[in-house]
Amino acid sequence: MDGNEGDPSSASVNKKKRPAESSGGGEDVDNNSYSPFLKQNYVRLYPDNSTNVEFKVFVESADKKDKLGNKSPIYLNHIFTTDIKGVIGIHRVNANKIAAVFKQSNNANNFITNATFLAKHQLRAYIPAAQIEKTGIIRFVPTNISNKELYNKLSSTSEIIAIRRFTKKVGQERVPLQTVSLTFLSNSLPDHVQYDLFSYRVFDYIPPLQQCFRCFKFNHSAKVCNGKQRCSCCAGEHHYKECSTPDEVRCCNCSGPHLAISKSCPIKLKKIMEKKSKITYASAAASKQLELEVNFPPLPAVNKTQNVNSNKFNNKNVNKSVQSVSNNVNKNKQKGNEPVSQDFSPKAVDLKTQLINNDDLVNVIVSTLIQLGNKSDDNPITTSFIKELLFKNLT
Repeated sequence: MDGNEGDPSSASVNKKKRPAESSGGGEDVDNNSYSPFLKQNYVRLYPDNSTNVEFKVFVESADKKDKLGNKSPIYLNHIFTTDIKGVIGIHRVNANKIAAVFKQSNNANNFITNATFLAKHQLRAYIPAAQIEKTGIIRFVPTNISNKELYNKLSSTSEIIAIRRFTKKVGQERVPLQTVSLTFLSNSLPDHVQYDLFSYRVFDYIPPLQQCFRCFKFNHSAKVCNGKQRCSCCAGEHHYKECSTPDEVRCCNCSGPHLAISKSCPIKLKKIMEKKSKITYASAAASKQLELEVNFPPLPAVNKTQNVNSNKFNNKNVNKSVQSVSNNVNKNKQKGNEPVSQDFSPKAVDLKTQLINNDDLVNVIVSTLIQLGNKSDDNPITTSFIKELLFKNLT
């Protein structure tokens, strides 16, 4: 069973359970219990502990006929720089929407809740789900447990904001499956969730491959398609209802003897495998990065009382190495072979020797490296940041 089975019916480390709103116990449930269960009054905002480097907000016109992405950049710059605080960039997403980028989460959240500005310019703003939400699945969940009961009973290291039961169509009815999707308010999936004492492993959710029903290509919908209308039966440039040769079946993607929407199409199968591989790789990379961040051992503290004899011994060895290199350089020059990649001039050697002999400067450099290694925030380590930290330690 994989993440594509059926369709869904639609950080504190300590685990916290929600207060129970139902009696539990897994009683028989009706079909309404399989409807998606969402957190009440949930508004998609960046959490205080968000790990995002930048905070993106999508903006669209309230009038669907008004293409905000095609507006003049002069107009967009004017309204954002005049009325909005903290925005550091604007770019076009598509003809219908733009993205406003913020450096701080509170500025992004304030923009979304700024009803006055949005009403004045007839706009709607929202955070892309992928920025702060992550969906996974759990398997072998008895079908007599409703989504509401799962919401009340499941506990996790990340807050659960939505629960959907997978279903499949049998005849004229939707039959519930034992696979359930969970949406977390987090950029990464927890390893497991708890139902009382029972632990469910959380797997990546791989959404179904999107196929356009206009051109029958992949990864976009007919609503935004710019391609030509194709027939799903004969691959001609017309709607399938207007097809005059429905018996001559031909795929417009691979030219095979099947419908364009067939699951046996090799092009479609390849796209599905690419999507699975991409999501699995991204999840594995994120888990590895998190493991490194959690398990990275702290570097030892700087010992300012260095052993003088040890320093002298090391300095002697360094001086011997420098002298040996200088002798080799002289020999190469006598043979007509010029060194090409390193600078062993007296001036460079003298600078190195002065650096090695300056215990205070060495301690400052070591201290700076240790602080960089133990850095726990998400701000990028840039050259200017390293210089600033080094100069701070020097004073």
